[in-house]
Amino acid sequence: MRSIAKLRTRHYTFVLEDLNDPHNISAVLRTCECFGIQEVHVIEELRPFRVSRPIVKGADQWLDIVRWTSRQACLEHLRSRGFGIAVASSKADKSFHACDLGQKLAIYMGTEFAGNSEHIYRNADMVFKLPQHGFTESLNVSVCAGMMIAHLDRHMDVAGREKFTMTESEVDDLVGRWCVAHDMQD
Repeated sequence: MRSIAKLRTRHYTFVLEDLNDPHNISAVLRTCECFGIQEVHVIEELRPFRVSRPIVKGADQWLDIVRWTSRQACLEHLRSRGFGIAVASSKADKSFHACDLGQKLAIYMGTEFAGNSEHIYRNADMVFKLPQHGFTESLNVSVCAGMMIAHLDRHMDVAGREKFTMTESEVDDLVGRWCVAHDMQD
């Protein structure tokens, strides 16, 4: 547990707003967990948070999932912790690959049907596009998240993962919580 916790990051987080499909929610959670992104925020203003057990494969038990009933409260909380709000748009000029990934980022994922709200675009610190070279202008939300998570992982490797990992006390706290949750000793 300790060796895995030492590779976790809170430098990046994902925000899932009112995702409809438990498959998509579960795929994002599973990908975050596999790549060591420790914290995911879920906004439930319109739709309840639901996972698909066969898809999530238990990843949710290793993550810190913070649930919100207010989009604004979530944004304020993230900003108070120093996160910039990043959101994808097919109309953006800047590619995700050209963004400053050194700063703390909360990457916002809007609902499958409507996408991100105008409120989020107005409150974003960074608007980017995911490079696409086909005719279809839309990717599945879990695919988008997977592409971004893989890019963030590569960025951390190149820049030096130790710059993005948690402090020793955060690691101790996380391992302790995992041990309690799984009725184990550290």
